[in-house]
Amino acid sequence: MKLASVVKAYIPLYLLLADGFPVSKDECPEIIGPDHVQIKAHPGDQLLLHCDAFANCEVDMAVIYWLVNGAFPEETPSSGRIVESDESTLEDGAILQRSLLLKNVTSEDLKSTFTCVVTNAAGTALKNTTLATKRSGCSGGRKRKH
Repeated sequence: MKLASVVKAYIPLYLLLADGFPVSKDECPEIIGPDHVQIKAHPGDQLLLHCDAFANCEVDMAVIYWLVNGAFPEETPSSGRIVESDESTLEDGAILQRSLLLKNVTSEDLKSTFTCVVTNAAGTALKNTTLATKRSGCSGGRKRKH
């Protein structure tokens, strides 16, 4: 398809939007807290990942969910071990919440990215969580010379 054809196809859409058709007043959702988190964990640990976000739109017009390496948790080989909570809300739907339970952390999880996705009509916000191995002891595993 030629660029001129694409431009001709989109001009009527822009005119409709400018001519009084409803245009969303929603703002993009916002993750509460940092958009990248690294959490220390040991294989075998149980771990609960939390995600909170401002919906920035009308009630029931935003959705929050988790992905494991870009796939829905129930579609991964770890589907019974990694479980997503139900969506919950605070402040009459203004704040969305969802958690991801890792029933027991595996070495594969230490190489994975867990992504909280919040989306509404205006856009999408992401929070990526990765895991790192906990170090034992106060010295961080280093031996001191005497």
